[in-house]
Amino acid sequence: MATFSDFIFEVNLIDLPLVGGDYSWSNGRSSSRLDRFLVSPSWEAHFSGLTQKVLPRLCSNNFPIMLDCGGFASTRSYFKFENIWLKVEGFGEKVRYWWNSNNFLGTPSFVLVTKLKSLTLDLMRWNKEEFGLLDIKMKRLKEELQTLEEKEVQGLFLEEERTRKLWVVSDLENLALMEEISWRQKLRVLWLKEGDRCTKFFHEMANTHKRYNAIEFLRDGDRLIKDQEDVKAHNVHYYE
Repeated sequence: MATFSDFIFEVNLIDLPLVGGDYSWSNGRSSSRLDRFLVSPSWEAHFSGLTQKVLPRLCSNNFPIMLDCGGFASTRSYFKFENIWLKVEGFGEKVRYWWNSNNFLGTPSFVLVTKLKSLTLDLMRWNKEEFGLLDIKMKRLKEELQTLEEKEVQGLFLEEERTRKLWVVSDLENLALMEEISWRQKLRVLWLKEGDRCTKFFHEMANTHKRYNAIEFLRDGDRLIKDQEDVKAHNVHYYE
């Protein structure tokens, strides 16, 4: 089995989590996991929340296995402070302006809560304008850089185009850094050094975290809870 696991690692395949059981074959005396889905990282990137599920068997020693390509219940998106905001020049002044320009009447606690809510809306609106089209901005800058470099090779480079190229390269580096910081915060890969570029790795890590953080079902005594809303309610009740 160790040799097979080494083979999976060497050819860069992913053995998806098995939900609903530990084995895919059993004759009543012994059990084994003979069957499984193996996928490549590039194929996995097209889906969200890939898992393989053990289904009930009727008469065979083999359990049917179903590949589930998603189906996670949608959850509310909560406000999160993004570290990339701190890299934007003048961000502190913007926050200060938004905070001071929102004035409300009421008790101190009411004013504080209302100002925080208003600031949150300002930050979310600004974040969408500043970073919402990050991929498109990078694509346009790369296309412009390619055009400028072609002119440079052909000897048709003007002085203002040389200056423009420096600005384009600087903007591309800043956008790439923003993208890297955002992914690093999402994945908590704190050991990553500034300047490393590995977006594919980030996407694979995000998918892996989502798969293993998902709660497919809970067992409460003899009762099996599978409905996602019931799972949520049970968790809330347990920690009350």
